[in-house]
Amino acid sequence: MTTGPPVVAIPNRIYHLFSGPLSDVGQWCAQPTPDMPPAAFIWPADHAWCVASNVDPTWAGISGSEATISRLVAQTRLDIVAADTPRAR
Repeated sequence: MTTGPPVVAIPNRIYHLFSGPLSDVGQWCAQPTPDMPPAAFIWPADHAWCVASNVDPTWAGISGSEATISRLVAQTRLDIVAADTPRAR
């Protein structure tokens, strides 16, 4: 029996967990297919930022430092809106 990557299952979703350099993202699956969705959650080992996407290919959530988010929002070629999130008190 062939074992694959670890899996996390939540209602209506199953996520395969891969680990490795971001440059290898397209190689994480043993048999990638053209219709395979992109990675749903990506973050570095230091958790300094995170990118989350869903089945809607026009949406992604990006978390990072205020400086990182400010630089992204300032991009004129991207449609980016900063989320209005409550601050911890």
